[in-house]
Amino acid sequence: MKHFPDSEPAEVVAHGRGPRRTHARVRSASPFLIAGFAASALAPAPGHPIEFEDVTESAGIAQGHHARYFITGQAWGDYDGDGLVDLYLTDSAGPNTLYRNIGNGRFEISPLNPGVQLADHVSGGATFADYDNDGRDDLLVVGQGTPRLLQNLESGFVDVTDAMGLVHESQGESAAWGDFDSDGWLDLYIVSWYFGEDETDPRRQDRLYRNLDGTGFADVSDWLDTQRLGGPGFAATFSDLDGDGDADLYVVNDKLFGNVLWRNDGPGCGGWCFTDVSAASGADRPAFSMGISVGDFDADGDFDLYYSSVDEMVLLENAAAQGAFTWTDVSAAMQCTLPAVGWGSVFADFDNDSDLDLYLATLNPQPDLANRLYRNEFPLPFDDISPASGADDPGPTVGVARADYDADGRVDLVIGNMDSGYRLLRNVTGTTGGWLQVELEGGGPINRNAVGTRAVLRLSDGRQLHREVRIGESIGAGHGRTLHFGVGEAVPVRLSIEWPNGDRQVVENPPLEARLRLRAADATLFADDFEAEKVRSQGD
Repeated sequence: MKHFPDSEPAEVVAHGRGPRRTHARVRSASPFLIAGFAASALAPAPGHPIEFEDVTESAGIAQGHHARYFITGQAWGDYDGDGLVDLYLTDSAGPNTLYRNIGNGRFEISPLNPGVQLADHVSGGATFADYDNDGRDDLLVVGQGTPRLLQNLESGFVDVTDAMGLVHESQGESAAWGDFDSDGWLDLYIVSWYFGEDETDPRRQDRLYRNLDGTGFADVSDWLDTQRLGGPGFAATFSDLDGDGDADLYVVNDKLFGNVLWRNDGPGCGGWCFTDVSAASGADRPAFSMGISVGDFDADGDFDLYYSSVDEMVLLENAAAQGAFTWTDVSAAMQCTLPAVGWGSVFADFDNDSDLDLYLATLNPQPDLANRLYRNEFPLPFDDISPASGADDPGPTVGVARADYDADGRVDLVIGNMDSGYRLLRNVTGTTGGWLQVELEGGGPINRNAVGTRAVLRLSDGRQLHREVRIGESIGAGHGRTLHFGVGEAVPVRLSIEWPNGDRQVVENPPLEARLRLRAADATLFADDFEAEKVRSQGD
């Protein structure tokens, strides 16, 4: 990692209910932009509740789901660049719907919706990603048949699937984006299950595509062991799991096939070196694996893995921070397993107490097996607080994706109920700790979505919180890309941004209750309120 000398002190203004001026000393490898807004927070007491409210109808969401294909697709992304995160939802019997966030907790059907409905496509998972680095989020929808890549031209979306080379049929479940070769362009992995239940159909194979500078995608699946690409896959994620600065790839497979961890070992091997370290590291733990979540639940500086299954859920603790790239199953010890049929899952700090809580979607309607909300009490086990949370929807829920859609400093959820529809769950937890949100934008050698960038927030009590920008987790889902830090009663001391190319930016004494926007390629450092009042919380 590169290090850079201090620059001159910079003054950052946080906007919100009242004026507040915060001084931040900045060290940066590249200039960046900061914007923010202020709000109040009280640290939660031990044993505190986390509460959600179903606001689907009042928010204007009315997307059904018909189980021609059981995967639900839910993707957050700011397609129009107005600073408010929008929402795309799929229906396998069609049509799909793009909702535009109009602020004040409300959505409307986007005027661009006709171009993304895909009424004749058997749609499953969806993600927003800026594959061409033009500053506009494009849309990928997978499902039965070929995927659909829709380029965002600002005035509308256009189907560029064939032109970009995404021509392979599959039973696509989910997609993950990551810049595995660090060339500044987002590469793509599409996860497929057995096509039409046929375990011998060649269309069951997952695909790895390399982005050719935004002009097309090359199928480089043979850079991986193709025998390991033919499992009944449900989800994947790119993440720097071994902490060496590049994007590794983790894929979860159904039917006890075993999960696959591809360690990124750089150029060579006839193209690019991916080493299958699944068995050697313990990451292959077989299950009926479905949804995947990545997060540093134990706050030791590396990213752990949680995936759902049938009659059990699996939490793998990463030992990379301790110098050993190995995984230990701590599901039983941490009490976050369940005899249910699990699907999507999400790590997020829902109560802003500084540690990552866990949400699990299930197909089970029984009160003790329906969707679960686990509050993180590390080093103690997770606490199942589902019954009083308002988030224990009876489903049957398949997908779940997170975002702070109303920009009130609390992470919200959208869930997809199979053969029913989608529910928007607003986080209304009354007493939470302080928080900080970080929006990152790449440029030059860094992909525009800043995927693969790690942010490390050092707190006044000495702890360090690690977050990473990813596209592709849970199942069929795309989370909001804003990095969210709850801090409890602590005060942020230093925010370090570690860009994928090795550059680093440091913000000293970052403000609380603020959203910072940092850009790698800016020529100057300046403050902007990005219409902060427009995105204040409901009821403020």
